[in-house]
Amino acid sequence: ADATPQASSGATADDAADAKRRQWQTFNGKMTDFAKAGRRGLRRLGPDDLSEVMEEYRRLACDLARARSMGQSSAVVRHLNNIAVRAHNVLYGHIRSTERMSGIPWVKRFPIAVRAHLAAVGVSAALLFGPAVISYVAVQLHPALGYDLVAGGFLDFEPARPESLHEIPSLARPFVASSILTNNIQVTLLAFGLGLTAGVGTSLLLIFNGVHLGAVAGWMTAKGNSGALWGWIMPHGGTELLAITLSGGAGFVLARAIIAPGEFRRATALRQVAMNALIIELGVMVMLIFAGLIEGFVSPSRIGFTARIAVLVVTLTFWVGYLSLVGLRSRGVSEE
Repeated sequence: ADATPQASSGATADDAADAKRRQWQTFNGKMTDFAKAGRRGLRRLGPDDLSEVMEEYRRLACDLARARSMGQSSAVVRHLNNIAVRAHNVLYGHIRSTERMSGIPWVKRFPIAVRAHLAAVGVSAALLFGPAVISYVAVQLHPALGYDLVAGGFLDFEPARPESLHEIPSLARPFVASSILTNNIQVTLLAFGLGLTAGVGTSLLLIFNGVHLGAVAGWMTAKGNSGALWGWIMPHGGTELLAITLSGGAGFVLARAIIAPGEFRRATALRQVAMNALIIELGVMVMLIFAGLIEGFVSPSRIGFTARIAVLVVTLTFWVGYLSLVGLRSRGVSEE
């Protein structure tokens, strides 16, 4: 009667030991692959995958300590020690490379940080442009909605010229550019900082701005002023909207650390991503300086519609190329 439980207990212990050996071999295989891949190995991992590798290393170190303290065979201890040494060399090399991030010029750190968090930027873009498209179409189909969604100043607004909404005297343009820059910075700082509300505040801000943008565009189009609207927006709009999108993405980087900190405490997870998020936000500030100057000086100028399209194409091409290509060789150092 007693034989079955003992046999079952022995089988369970053997199964656990086999599972442990498989874990060790799997981890050892990963370290071998990373070592063969050289500097690019761990750099290809996202934050979650890298955290998982670090956790596997921690478990292996615990198994090694346990094997030594419990008098396991020298072969087992030696095997675990070899894996641990290899893992230490691979992981420590990666950590050293991330620490060298401080030696990388900021002009490279900004696009590196953006590429490391493209998912967060994508969520931000969806929450800004999705509601914008919906409200634009809604106001086109049902113009009466404009009275509920559009600010009063736009309802009876008459453009200064067919290709531009506003006529701003040359002497006043520096002050207008400064005012525009201040307003845009306030919006992006809110989008970034409200990430600490687990992303709720950032989401609401992006949705609100998207709805307002789309409703105004829909209303102006319905009133026959689409040429003036897009003529005004195009020169600076590409840079400005991209900056707001990136700022919202930085906010969601913070939010993710709060919502899904993984194996870490929330405070620790926040510290790990805070530098990348801040680098993105600082980059946004630089983008807004460009957007404010364009909006204050170029948008109210008398350049033609074709020239306005050219400004949009040139600025967007520059930002997309810069964010996509600059710092590619250093990409992995930001994926902490």
